[in-house]
Amino acid sequence: MAVKKPKKVIKPKVVEQPADNFKMLDDRDHVRLRPGMYIPNKDYCVYELVDNGVDILINNENSHLYETKLITLNIDTEGIVTVTDSAGALPIREAEDAPGCTVAELCVSRLKAGTKFEEGVKSAGLNGVGASCINFLSEWFRVEICTGGKLYDMMFKQGIIDQKLEEKGATKVTHTLMQCKPDPEIWNDKDDFNINAINNRMKQICYLNPGLSIQVDIDYKDANIHEVYNYPEGVKSYVEELIEDKQSINDIWLLNKTATLNNGKTCELSVAFVYTETYSDTVYAFTNNVLNTDGKSSNITGFKRGLAAAVKECFEAENPKSKISLTAEDTREGIIAVISVKVPDPNYIGQGKDYLNMPAVASVLYGEVKEFVEDQFDKLPNEKENILNKVVQSYKVREAAHKAKEAARKNKTLGVGKVEGLTKCLSKKPHERCIWFVEGDSAGGSAKKARDKEVDAILPVFGKIPNVYDKTLDKTIASDKIMMIVKALECGIGEDFDIEKLAYGKVIILTDGDPDGEHIRCLYLTLFYKFLKPLIENGHLYIAQPPLFTIRKNPRTKKEENIYAWTREEMLSICEGLTCKYEVQRNKGLGEMNSDELKDSTMDKDTRKLIQVTIDDIIEAEKALSVCMYDKDVANRKHFILANKPEGELDEE
Repeated sequence: MAVKKPKKVIKPKVVEQPADNFKMLDDRDHVRLRPGMYIPNKDYCVYELVDNGVDILINNENSHLYETKLITLNIDTEGIVTVTDSAGALPIREAEDAPGCTVAELCVSRLKAGTKFEEGVKSAGLNGVGASCINFLSEWFRVEICTGGKLYDMMFKQGIIDQKLEEKGATKVTHTLMQCKPDPEIWNDKDDFNINAINNRMKQICYLNPGLSIQVDIDYKDANIHEVYNYPEGVKSYVEELIEDKQSINDIWLLNKTATLNNGKTCELSVAFVYTETYSDTVYAFTNNVLNTDGKSSNITGFKRGLAAAVKECFEAENPKSKISLTAEDTREGIIAVISVKVPDPNYIGQGKDYLNMPAVASVLYGEVKEFVEDQFDKLPNEKENILNKVVQSYKVREAAHKAKEAARKNKTLGVGKVEGLTKCLSKKPHERCIWFVEGDSAGGSAKKARDKEVDAILPVFGKIPNVYDKTLDKTIASDKIMMIVKALECGIGEDFDIEKLAYGKVIILTDGDPDGEHIRCLYLTLFYKFLKPLIENGHLYIAQPPLFTIRKNPRTKKEENIYAWTREEMLSICEGLTCKYEVQRNKGLGEMNSDELKDSTMDKDTRKLIQVTIDDIIEAEKALSVCMYDKDVANRKHFILANKPEGELDEE
């Protein structure tokens, strides 16, 4: 009988990373090494400091802020940020857990140290990292505290304490001043302040906090802003601004209520809304002054459900024999609404704050909004009739769009089928493919010769597509040009849009550089924003940048060479440095460049300049679209264009 030998046991090798790869960073070093993990952009050097004072306003009705109700913001010519709030001084006593340090020092120099961790605090942040991160990312950071008739001061350099909190003298005021100079080692020119966004955010805070004033003084680069914002009617004033020149069919309705959640905590509700003659609904929701953009956010769903229930029940009660079956979408068409919720310990899904996940808040809003709308209908029968007529009209438009889509599907024309004029690429991998929507057949011909056949698809679209800003889906898909675009993308449109079916990783708009080409670009952006927005949200949409000037060195010789410039300043700088003969051609249209020039300057992946279309501020994006693309907004459009045109532009036209 054979005896089996025992199997040899092979011990796994122990593989360790070298010990010298291990590092343990302190708070300051980690923030400076990975600033993007903590602070999205340089604007937050302002936002975090301003929010400190606003948070006290939300939570402490007895604070000094309720007497003066003022926060001041200054950005000077050197980019130094100064924020002063009269919301009460930072504590100057010694910290129990850190002997030798004051509470004020810990609040601005230690992560997870602050005054917002107690249960029930209503705050935009709750993480105790804001002011500390700004300190760590600043060349220097100064804190001035005035309390109890005395003035105290302390200073940091790149987040390291340079001067402990010291008494400097007497004072009659009570405030906290924080001043910083963002560190150029962290923030380069590409990360500069967005002054327009900062100014709009200050206005927004005042809309959401009636009675608060913010004084803005900005003298930085080309900005010269000196304003005091104060809106006693709060979100009602916000809706008034958003209406602009749109025709409303009722007065703005305002609901202010303190409600009790099912956990016994209080929730402050402030809701303002109005119906307009437009076809889209605009609903902005905030929790503790933070914008929530996800449509599933509890404050948004609670408002929509309450509104829909009240409107549908009223219609059915007054039209018991009607065969019209209203949807929640019908009840919101044309509405402009702002919802502000102040709630303790908000719960968000994900790292951002786009999605408030608090069913108790949704439940409270549902009940309060439903009851409020029913009460308004009883008090204002004429406005009730206007709203119900608008809702019925919405139903009819929706039904027409549904029939148009069904007809298109039966004819196999909605998002499928052959696209006339489309030159496809060879690659079968969607993520590496690009589709270029090119203005006109002539430019399309040059683009086909200039493209990389492996990854570039070309679709010439002759002339202008319709302005769909205020068009319904059925009228939008009636356009042959728009249907060409939808079919080429292969991912549907509107409710049928499916980002997973998108045939290209990059969708690129290529139009002439003249005003007519820029108008066509705006028409494309309006289409994508309204009916294909996930393309933008997922980073697929780009704008090509053909050069404004072609500089020909040694023209009409064997040494002829082209240099391209995208601005007048760039062109002048290049020409000043040339020692040979040259000619300058201003390229108003793509047709003025041959295929080689178009390839070298605009389409070659190694040399092209593409602008990725993003939505940094959804409210400002929608306001800009409304001003530029709403047919009735002629006066505002002219003012907007003149106010926002780059220096020197339009002067030649």
